[in-house]
Amino acid sequence: MTDVLIVGSGPGGVNAAAPLVAAGRQVVLLDYGNQDRRYAALIPHQPFSEVRRTDAQQHRYFLGDHFEGIPLGPVRVGAQLTPPRLHILADAAERMPVHTDGFAASMSLARGGLGAGWSAGVFPFTDDELRDMGLGLDELRPHYDAVTERIGVCGAGDDLEPFLPPSPSMMPPLELDSNAEVVLTRYQRRRAALNAAAFFLGRTRLAACTERHRERGPYAYLDLDYWADPDRSVYRPQWTLEELQRAPNFTYLDRRFVRTFSEDERGVRVRATRADTGEEETHEAAALVLAGGTLGTARIVLASLGAYDRPVPILCNAYAYVPTLNLGMLRRPARDRRSSLAQLTAVLRVPGTPGRIVQAQLFSYRSLLTFKLMKESPLAYREGLRVLRVLIPKFAILGIHHEDRPAAGKTCVLRRGGPDRRRGRPACSAAAARIASRSRIGRARTRRAASRPTSACCCAASGSSGACRSGRSAPGTARASTTRAPFRSCPRAGRSPATGTAGSAPRAPSTSPTARSSRGSRRRASPST
Repeated sequence: MTDVLIVGSGPGGVNAAAPLVAAGRQVVLLDYGNQDRRYAALIPHQPFSEVRRTDAQQHRYFLGDHFEGIPLGPVRVGAQLTPPRLHILADAAERMPVHTDGFAASMSLARGGLGAGWSAGVFPFTDDELRDMGLGLDELRPHYDAVTERIGVCGAGDDLEPFLPPSPSMMPPLELDSNAEVVLTRYQRRRAALNAAAFFLGRTRLAACTERHRERGPYAYLDLDYWADPDRSVYRPQWTLEELQRAPNFTYLDRRFVRTFSEDERGVRVRATRADTGEEETHEAAALVLAGGTLGTARIVLASLGAYDRPVPILCNAYAYVPTLNLGMLRRPARDRRSSLAQLTAVLRVPGTPGRIVQAQLFSYRSLLTFKLMKESPLAYREGLRVLRVLIPKFAILGIHHEDRPAAGKTCVLRRGGPDRRRGRPACSAAAARIASRSRIGRARTRRAASRPTSACCCAASGSSGACRSGRSAPGTARASTTRAPFRSCPRAGRSPATGTAGSAPRAPSTSPTARSSRGSRRRASPST
């Protein structure tokens, strides 16, 4: 019997494994482990602009061998995933069908989870958020510092320090691009007045190495962050997984789909299915860490407890993308050297009891290709292309993120079995439909997930739209068995691994009424990784 079983190779799973392995524990990590085996090797280690000018094979990874990089129809969850990142959502909708009301949702069965394509933003919890869990920031600070050293984080000492405390191992921040420099200069001119109005602006805290660290980096400013991982400077959980695989007391078992667990005085037994053969396996350990994502972990826990049709709370933060024209960039050339990641973060304190925090990230737009914006333009394609070529260097895109709090109707329920067909209906109002949905789980498809009847997770977030977020609920709900990632990722406007527009969402047939959610603390608008 091993010491610890861990389910999931995302940021939470590998960062739970690292200190256990370092302490000498025997650790086995079970994972489905999808990877990109087609495109990564094709992408040259060159700046985006040079690739566009010189690589005769660029159509393969920019558009995809099967043109899967061209999103057709309305914007939907995952539409901004590039072909080298599409494996992140592969198989999840079939293996773990999810029916949602009021928001779009996505899960991952990839090696590294959604962290395999995240935007690298890190945002620690605050004392206010931790209080309902019986924790404090001072208790977690040494652990935050340990994770910061392990994954590599860069940032600056600026006006965001009250929200983003510094860490001893923090590296210098990434260079700003031309767009962000103009915005930051204007902010500094009016800094006193804006701070008095509870508005603060500073460099985004990013899990990216600006210096050589653990055989990774330094960051090369190729503007290819959502296509490839040059120099491994941007953190992906796979990097920690590879470090762990060098240890003799760590075992990685991929192509496993975990279904349930059981426990008694002898330990914990986990039942899994081999993805390639359908063979059933049982793994035993003294302890179990579930890090299969918000809804993935909830599915395992509820199925293991036989808690079908039992509502558990879920949070779903609304957020919006706001494309803006940076007038300060008119007649100003944009530098070619840049990153694709968030340039600046803004925080607005909203007074009240309790108070609220609204946060936003600022991005430039270039490497995700002009045609994706052109297809949304009201202009004819030829004219739209001409206009966008002029405007894109001046675009500043804001991703504005709001808190969510527990409320009646915001629940997640595990249903037993279910038909292959799913009944869809409009999930939100026209206003809410314009809110971009940054999700933890993916759009459910109508194909059968396995030969046997499957369980489906049904979520309702009435009155809200946005990313599926698990609430911090009362003891006895899914939270008690969920291992969270050490940081929550700050989103990237229009470019995170699971983004889209909330609209019609499939809804499962319901045989029991939706119960009211348990109590929980508020969540800010950055999702856990």
